[in-house]
Amino acid sequence: MKSNKLKELLINSKTISFTIIIIVGVLAWVGNQQMKSYEDSILSIYAEQQDAYVQLVLDQINVLDDRSDEEIVTKILGSLDASSRKYWTLTKNKALLFVKDVTETNRYKGLTSNTFFSGDSATKFLQSLAVNKVSHKIIQMGDDRYVASGVIFGYNGARYTICLLTNDTVILDNNSFMASKIGLSVFINGILIILLLSTMVFSILSDIRKNKLAKMKAHTEELNRIVERQTETIKAMDYYHTRWNVYHIRLMDVFVQKLGQRKVTPITLVRLSFASEAAKKQFLERAQVLLDEKIIRFDAEDLGVVLIFIQYRMEEAVQALHRLPGSEEMFNVEETMAKEDEELSLQAVYVQFQKALRERKEKKHA
Repeated sequence: MKSNKLKELLINSKTISFTIIIIVGVLAWVGNQQMKSYEDSILSIYAEQQDAYVQLVLDQINVLDDRSDEEIVTKILGSLDASSRKYWTLTKNKALLFVKDVTETNRYKGLTSNTFFSGDSATKFLQSLAVNKVSHKIIQMGDDRYVASGVIFGYNGARYTICLLTNDTVILDNNSFMASKIGLSVFINGILIILLLSTMVFSILSDIRKNKLAKMKAHTEELNRIVERQTETIKAMDYYHTRWNVYHIRLMDVFVQKLGQRKVTPITLVRLSFASEAAKKQFLERAQVLLDEKIIRFDAEDLGVVLIFIQYRMEEAVQALHRLPGSEEMFNVEETMAKEDEELSLQAVYVQFQKALRERKEKKHA
């Protein structure tokens, strides 16, 4: 017996451990996706600032007319800060005029911009540039990723393209806020792991207590079955507050089905007819006060009312109706039918009741 309990405990522990591993893996994946999204947001913010910087340099070029290509390169671009991870490029009619510095420019002398901007994302970036409208894009060149900002402009009858490229590591490595966020994410993940481990321990302890509660559960279930049998009839009426409600005749099928499932006995079905709407209204008003909650009322819409008497035999149902003041002048009892034993189902009695009403209606029309 103890061996079986130990085996069951080990199986449950393995299941819980496997579940925790999956949850931690999912959380790690979600955290990684959020971190990537956060990186892209930082790069996008930096790119907008970089666009403004490119626009400022373009304005400096356009301040004075008739600058030569050499003056643009040496006096403007050559004077700007540059490194292997952040630099400028300038092309004239797709021919490279400046890349990073003088040394790097000599290496690419005579080549076109398509040669330098290798890679699909870099090529698409060049193709997307517009005249006098600075735009940016994150591009991949070799093993490095850059935030690239650029613009096409016309100067002295020639078509130039100026770009500023910044390696993404420059932005992300120097971002103190992102470093703090990474530290906070690690701390939160650590707390999650501790909580998950605590849950695993608690689950193991719960499995140990489960065996002790098994006998009490069986005893409680037996008591519940006894209580359910004793309250079955009460529950049938608790679902519907019948004293203040009048239901449409279309809902009668649902009530019959529910009462049939609960096997309530006896049940009597009664159809009443009225001479006028006023008499029908008067009966329903009096029924709210004088009839108890074991009687469910349905409006038949044709100067008729159908009643379900729960735990009423046929004689008792008729007597209850005749005890209403003015009952003889108020309504006529057209049809009654009762289910008074367990052998006949309520659904079968209801079918016979409907059939009798149809036959009576056909004879009346004939």
